[in-house]
Amino acid sequence: MSMQGRQKTDRRSLGAFLRDDSGLGGDILNTIFWVALAAIIMGGTVGLFMMARGSTASLISASGAFDIQSGVHETSSLGNYGSGDLTSALIQAKAVPSNMIVPGNSTTLQGPTGVSYYTVTGNVTTFSITLSGLTDSECMKIAEQSTTGNSWLSVAINGSTVMQPATLQMVQGACSGGTNSITWVSD
Repeated sequence: MSMQGRQKTDRRSLGAFLRDDSGLGGDILNTIFWVALAAIIMGGTVGLFMMARGSTASLISASGAFDIQSGVHETSSLGNYGSGDLTSALIQAKAVPSNMIVPGNSTTLQGPTGVSYYTVTGNVTTFSITLSGLTDSECMKIAEQSTTGNSWLSVAINGSTVMQPATLQMVQGACSGGTNSITWVSD
């Protein structure tokens, strides 16, 4: 028999051996393999979703402060913000994103979580946006992401002013109250 003929026969024999010899044990191993692979894929997908969800929440929070800042600038003359609560006026003027408006509540705007809220206060020539009800980790992420570009006159975490742009290391100590607040001041 030629060399090619032996290789074909050997391959067929090997394939037949693997198919014939797999039996019940091979089916179980095959099933375990596919179940394990599916579990790994599902676990990775869930992990990516959770990571993206956390990042999205903090980006929405930082974006929320910028959206409110834009709404105030659209409805008020520069340096003429009055004094006191601006939140209800912004809600009535529809100067804030509708997904931030809490149904039936005209004094606060919904933050990124079910327990965090924005309030806006006029200080005559400036105004402040306060986001309260943040966990330590949410506070750190939002403070870091919202201070890039020096868009604010000042930023305070739990009453302590932080430099802009803030790094995670800079805000770590300030965001340690368990329930935190960030206040952005704009003109």
